[in-house]
Amino acid sequence: MTALPTMTIPIIRIHGIRGARSACRVMENRTFGLLSPDHAAQSHGAQWFADLIMLIREEFPACDFKAMLDCRGRVSGALAAIELGLDAVIVDPMPDMQLENLRDMAGQANCIVMTELPRTDVIYKMADDLLPDPELDKRLRAHLSD
Repeated sequence: MTALPTMTIPIIRIHGIRGARSACRVMENRTFGLLSPDHAAQSHGAQWFADLIMLIREEFPACDFKAMLDCRGRVSGALAAIELGLDAVIVDPMPDMQLENLRDMAGQANCIVMTELPRTDVIYKMADDLLPDPELDKRLRAHLSD
């Protein structure tokens, strides 16, 4: 498995732009990973996540995060994500030769291909599909101070 340095950066799973904005407000100048919803390449598409990331990077230019798209269930989503300039993709395990080819393409675009999600204990699950913005910020701050 190739993975992001999850030991050194927090990973925040979002559902949409509200969660991404909250993560950027709270994290400020700390490096972190911004992880898409489960199977987002299949349900929302790589372009949706890439557009969200572009908006967030424009809105928070000083924010340092790695954009990670969950492409499990749709390898074509990983190919699109690589083309769109995302930092990492997560794919289902696949034959070695196919994975090697995908990693070669990704490497040329400075994208990491992972075959597993980061460990659950390093993923903070933002409840941005349920909670108001001030509560999102408050809960993420509390989580980081633990």
